[in-house]
Amino acid sequence: MDSQALINVSFGLVSFLGGWVFKMAWSRLNNLDDDLEDLQKHHEADLKEVRKEMSELALSLPEKYVSKQDVDKLTDFINERFNKLENKIDALKD
Repeated sequence: MDSQALINVSFGLVSFLGGWVFKMAWSRLNNLDDDLEDLQKHHEADLKEVRKEMSELALSLPEKYVSKQDVDKLTDFINERFNKLENKIDALKD
């Protein structure tokens, strides 16, 4: 084999392997793009569900918390009970 044939064969082999590697990388990149698109679609559905749950929670919060007036009434009641207990304890000391 002369040197020109050796150069041609090696150049052909390098070109073939380079093209094969490029094809593999390109197909992997396309697969990743497809996977990313699928994840984005799935994420959009999850995001809509989370937003719906958050809005339902925001609407139900006033039902679950106690109003300030009710807390004030409870505080006054508890303070009254403690005052009665203090009076009883003071009466026992005397």
